[in-house]
Amino acid sequence: MASETPSRLPGPLQRVWHLLDDVRWMDPLPPLHRRGIVIALLVMLLAFLWPASTPQYPVERPADNAGKSVPMQAEIYDNASSAQNSAQPKSDAQGTWHSYTVATGQTLAQLFRDNNLPVNDVFAMARVEGDGQPLSALQSGQQVKIRQNAQGVVTGLTVDGSNGPVLFTRQPDGSFIRAQ
Repeated sequence: MASETPSRLPGPLQRVWHLLDDVRWMDPLPPLHRRGIVIALLVMLLAFLWPASTPQYPVERPADNAGKSVPMQAEIYDNASSAQNSAQPKSDAQGTWHSYTVATGQTLAQLFRDNNLPVNDVFAMARVEGDGQPLSALQSGQQVKIRQNAQGVVTGLTVDGSNGPVLFTRQPDGSFIRAQ
């Protein structure tokens, strides 16, 4: 479908310009539309393959804070050791009790995470939380007591609910029950 009129394009460019004139699957389209589609595809391909520039803004990288003290968002106090310096945490047959104070805006999952305790235990206790939702309604300054066995496994948790203290105890299968 090349036109008979002379063109200002040199020979090789003119052949490229008319390259798609004989492509069968583009027959219903006029030559100008075919060229437009090919140019659009080439521009999109070029845009995808163009190398990305490096960002000009500073990129944060972890720094070595060996000598620096970084303030924590939520401070946790181990009341068993801070209230009575000479007293040890209470122990019973299933483990040792540790007492923690909930900081402002802190959830039980954050308290577990901050003390290197398994957060999945919080979710297991939340399944059997029951009336009053004592785990979901923690207040700033509230005491949470966590019992751990010798291997560090959480075997119990006590928190003060709206109807008094609530105890969650680990069962032999790993799940928790609400005992009180």
